[in-house]
Amino acid sequence: MKNARAVIVVLYMGAQMFPRKILAILILAGAFACSTMAQPVVTTVVNKASYSAVVSPNCWVVIAGYNFAASSLPAPAGSSPTTLGGVSVTVAGLPAPLVYVSPNEIDALIPPQAAIPQNTVAPLVVTSGAGSVTYNIRLTRNSPALFTSPDTGQALVFDAGFRQVDTVGPQDTLILYAAGLGPTDGSGRVVDNVEVYIGERSAPVLFAGLAPGLPGIYQLNVTAPTPATDRIYLRSGGWQSNIVNIGIRSGTNTANVKGSIDGLYPSSDPGYPNTPLRPCVGDNDPGPCGPAGVFASLSIMLHAGTFTVSFDTVPGAGPFAVAAVGEAGGSIISIDPAAGTYTASVTTLTPASASGDFSSSTVPLWDYGSCNWKSGVCQPFPANIVPPSRIDPYWVRAIQTLPAPNMTAVASPNTLLQVSGSLSGSRFALDAQNNSSLATFGGIVQVPYGPFDLGVSTFSLYVDGKLIASKGLPYLLFQRAPASFGPGDF
Repeated sequence: MKNARAVIVVLYMGAQMFPRKILAILILAGAFACSTMAQPVVTTVVNKASYSAVVSPNCWVVIAGYNFAASSLPAPAGSSPTTLGGVSVTVAGLPAPLVYVSPNEIDALIPPQAAIPQNTVAPLVVTSGAGSVTYNIRLTRNSPALFTSPDTGQALVFDAGFRQVDTVGPQDTLILYAAGLGPTDGSGRVVDNVEVYIGERSAPVLFAGLAPGLPGIYQLNVTAPTPATDRIYLRSGGWQSNIVNIGIRSGTNTANVKGSIDGLYPSSDPGYPNTPLRPCVGDNDPGPCGPAGVFASLSIMLHAGTFTVSFDTVPGAGPFAVAAVGEAGGSIISIDPAAGTYTASVTTLTPASASGDFSSSTVPLWDYGSCNWKSGVCQPFPANIVPPSRIDPYWVRAIQTLPAPNMTAVASPNTLLQVSGSLSGSRFALDAQNNSSLATFGGIVQVPYGPFDLGVSTFSLYVDGKLIASKGLPYLLFQRAPASFGPGDF
């Protein structure tokens, strides 16, 4: 297999690959402890591809802080030395390859041999001419993340000839590049299962392994399904990657389309339209919802949404899809006008996870409220079960609106309701009176113990490949304090 030159450019762009706005936030988080050319300070460590705090062995990371190198210095093209500009990094005692250093940023590869302790915490040590600093990071076996174009922010996608593409279609052979797909065998292929979703549909994986000549970069060769949306993401080891976009070809099978979408958890609160709140359910609920730091301190997040849609199917229409999606799944309705039928797949929770029992799931359940801000050590919930007192009542109310599943799940908190039916004429409607069982969807994803205090849950509605409605709803995260200060410093 060949290597795409564009991937090499992305990897070795160093600081230009990391968005300036995000880097500024991560550095500013430790500004209260600023010193004059003294010992280095680390404010956070994030995945280089997704900017998430989910990191694993053989994953490229960005180390943000200050007092690192005297000036900006990329590694020579095609190299990754363990000392660059007088700066070195070790993880779990092993030297980390570097591709870029500057006063405020280091781009490093977590050594693939780095051991993951039972509490997942490993020391990352940055050493410069002014001294050394230790910042503990939480390691996972998998930390899937897709690399994106620095120009557009869309998924970095290539065809079989390694030409970058902006639009994907059914049966296209595509090449994606990712980080954090875990251990590999002697041939460089990944050991753990990797799921690829293009346009909400599973894409057959032809190859998943390390890209030849690119340390820490994984290559995925896949066959594109018929996409229902413009979203691409991965799942591996119970973690979901960043959700990124790519162009798709929309159809001309519908007319008079109307639709809306909203969140059930998190949801809108008209009383505080411009303020991030605890997630609330319903327009009349007061906010914020629940004591700060109690319900936000779980290592998982529920994303549940609801939608309405109506349209006319034009004469001679071919098969198409309606897709209402969120961060953790959605309601995908495949319509076949010629046969006069539809099939639907709706994401919902297993009965166990709906009650807070994750004992059968591969998703580890950490109590972020127990974490030590400096060491990064957190306590798990006993038996992987959330006590009722720790479940947000608005979370409970949102779950009660989700449909009951009719499919079983293996080691996942999420499962499906799958149904089929007949169309009644050319007009299709989904609302409180029509096809209401398909209107609500939801699922659970893991969230890291990271540097950000706010997340955004995005819900989007597509009809025949066209975006009809979208809403982004903020929610609070349990934030890890920067290593430069902690609660006892105030």
